[in-house]
Amino acid sequence: MKILGIESTAHTFGAGMIDGTRILSNVWDMYSPKKGGIHPREAANHHVGVAGGVISQALVSKPDAIAYSCGPGIGPSLRIGMLIARYLGIHYKIPIIPVNHGVAHLEIGLHSTKAKDPIAVYVSGGNTQIIGMDNGWKIFGETLDIALGNALDKLARDLGIGHPGGPAIEELAKKGKFTEMPYTVKGMDLNYSGIMTHARRLLKTRSPEDVAYSFQEHAFAMLVEVSERALAHTEKDEILLVGGVVKNQRLKKMYKTMCKERGAKLSVVPDELAGDNGAMVAWGGKVLFDKGFQIKPEETNYFQRIRVDTDLAELFKP
Repeated sequence: MKILGIESTAHTFGAGMIDGTRILSNVWDMYSPKKGGIHPREAANHHVGVAGGVISQALVSKPDAIAYSCGPGIGPSLRIGMLIARYLGIHYKIPIIPVNHGVAHLEIGLHSTKAKDPIAVYVSGGNTQIIGMDNGWKIFGETLDIALGNALDKLARDLGIGHPGGPAIEELAKKGKFTEMPYTVKGMDLNYSGIMTHARRLLKTRSPEDVAYSFQEHAFAMLVEVSERALAHTEKDEILLVGGVVKNQRLKKMYKTMCKERGAKLSVVPDELAGDNGAMVAWGGKVLFDKGFQIKPEETNYFQRIRVDTDLAELFKP
């Protein structure tokens, strides 16, 4: 069963192909704004411009089905991916599989690491959630304001180091010293807006390196704390890290320390599958297809604000 997956939820247009359990291709092109954050129309225009080349490289052979990210994400970007999936479905006369972007991150994490029943920590530009499997995916805790990846991007813009901000801040932080910042955890949830505001103020009196280091230490520690609480609450013994932010080496080290102290196993999605990509969408499509879920090309749609516990079968019910 060959499935072509199309990812277009935000700044990345990706296409990847799988055959059974094998990843045959995984190609992407990322839009990077010259100033500020992601501009929806510019991101959509970028996707239109690169889609043909990306898909041509990813399309190893005729697919048996097309999977696409139907949400959550930025409306104009989602629409481009949906329309391309619809066209390819009609062209090849094959079924379409709408895939929840967040679930695709989770499923490729399970597949690539062979994790069994973990607490999944999903950390990206648009999401920061603590998730477990309990008759389907269930969100145990999450950010109550901005996602960690978004906070890192905002801080990077304040520091004048571009987008995406995470990798640049990680490098800057290696030369910094610790200073106190707000630490806001509420049960299983957390807030990043307070630490974000404080970091901006600190830039007037502390070096960029100190601010970057201290921001990472506080923000990551908050996430590790709620993750450990989820392990204790559910009595699970494995953590799975997924999403683009988990490429950060300092974040991985903090989770390794926590898991070692608790006697828990740590599984981390490979870097090449951590960010937004088409292969994860293809794999998410396979999981759904194996459960009997597919739609016709004319039934395609997209949803900007769905969650990982959203029932797609209900959304696409005829």
